[in-house]
Amino acid sequence: MATPPSTSAARKKHSEAIAEAVHALYTARMAGAVDEFVSYFAPDARLTVVGNPALSPGAGMRLGREDIARYLQHLHDQNAYLSHRIEDIVTEGDHVVVRWTAEVRFLDNGRSGTYEILDHIRVKDGLIVELTHFYDTGGIAIARGRVKIA
Repeated sequence: MATPPSTSAARKKHSEAIAEAVHALYTARMAGAVDEFVSYFAPDARLTVVGNPALSPGAGMRLGREDIARYLQHLHDQNAYLSHRIEDIVTEGDHVVVRWTAEVRFLDNGRSGTYEILDHIRVKDGLIVELTHFYDTGGIAIARGRVKIA
């Protein structure tokens, strides 16, 4: 059964608004625009970086805008973000999944690479209340020299 045009149009408009906000969020993240980035989060939001702290010292949970802001600033103190591309945005209710890539140069050793990333975002009242960040911790650990390969 086809969706009524008004419902279809509303869904399309909602998807377009989500996509616009996602692109603005990731542009702010990559630019190190900390205040703009955290403005998308609820005051008590939670950002979780999934990974083993031995491979990824940044793994763990940040609570609230201030903690999230410190984390983003720390990332920009250690890395140069050269480019990014949003590959997919999938929405379902208050959940948004973003698959994206980032080209990063590590300032401590000059190495760079392009990494695939997946973020799961939960939104409430127009603000992010949870963001869970998944990325290639092994690839980055190798590039950073934390893991030696034969």
